[in-house]
Amino acid sequence: MTPWALEKYKSARPPFGPNATFEGINDPVQLYCDPPGIPRIYNYPWQLTLLQTPKVVYILYEFTRTWRSVAMERGHPKDPDSTWLGDSVGRYEWDTLVVDTIGFNDKTWLDHPGHPHTDALHIIERFRRLDHDTLEILFTVDDPRAYTKPFTGRRLLASSASPMGETLCSMSENDSFKKQIMDPTVGSGAK
Repeated sequence: MTPWALEKYKSARPPFGPNATFEGINDPVQLYCDPPGIPRIYNYPWQLTLLQTPKVVYILYEFTRTWRSVAMERGHPKDPDSTWLGDSVGRYEWDTLVVDTIGFNDKTWLDHPGHPHTDALHIIERFRRLDHDTLEILFTVDDPRAYTKPFTGRRLLASSASPMGETLCSMSENDSFKKQIMDPTVGSGAK
């Protein structure tokens, strides 16, 4: 990590991971119902579906009912708008869908523990079926403002016969969870 990213990571107060806490969390997903971003969305135990049309591949995520469009017949714009999920373009390399994404805002974390990124983030995802029931996602994260070199990760997803469900982020449910679970957990303990 660059010095900036290390300081930002140290200031993360996530409810998940090795530095988990319920005190003063600043996880944007938990605090504001912000989209989790890429690649973090693959850390949730919910489903995804890929739908292909001749010009666009849509990636539908069960978590927060988020979807991305991957343009298959164009390159990136010269100056893309900064968005939660960036500007994605795709191509096939034999049996692998390669998705190249830039144009992210800097409001998401890369993972649950709170690794940050900047708006210079560039992610390449490689989607490939290992067999009928297993989808492999390899991703490369490149953000020269936050990390001294690119790094990679891998997720294996199992096929499911269940339909995708309703998994929404609700501020009222988050508030209820905070009041019923989090606040009593971090209270003074004196009763």
